[in-house]
Amino acid sequence: MKIAVISDTHDHKDNILKAVSIINERNVDALIHCGDYVAPFVKRWFNELKDSIKKNFYGVFGNNDGEKLFLKKNLGQICEFPQGANEWILKMGGKSIFASHMPKQETLEALANSESFDIILSGHTHYLSNKKLNNGILVVNPGELCGYLTGKATFAIIDTEKMESEIIEL
Repeated sequence: MKIAVISDTHDHKDNILKAVSIINERNVDALIHCGDYVAPFVKRWFNELKDSIKKNFYGVFGNNDGEKLFLKKNLGQICEFPQGANEWILKMGGKSIFASHMPKQETLEALANSESFDIILSGHTHYLSNKKLNNGILVVNPGELCGYLTGKATFAIIDTEKMESEIIEL
């Protein structure tokens, strides 16, 4: 299974549309957004995803998602949010996945050491991190899709069979 992982889109229309195009071309099976969509109108850009991906679009809230009520309403058909939470535990491609926007470093370490998850995803920092730990756990922060802070617009595609993450730079 291929899972695209994006974070920190911050309403960047052009980069969202570029990423959506690549995700569609690469025949990705699912998309996980690690927060900071920002405004509900991003829905129209994510509507360009293939229907099969829209059905497997998951996300968590970030610290800059101020319109949570309307994000839920507008993205409700393509994105599921846990009630009041900004983290999510999923089972996909035979793997247990933890997704969060801004977990503390000690939380990431504890999750990795617990060996309860195969893949641990986060966002918030805008800095890319792509590690496969000695215990085989994949820990990925896809960086920022907006490119505002680092000047690099990036996202990841994870292959759950190979347990590898490819970083895509726009």
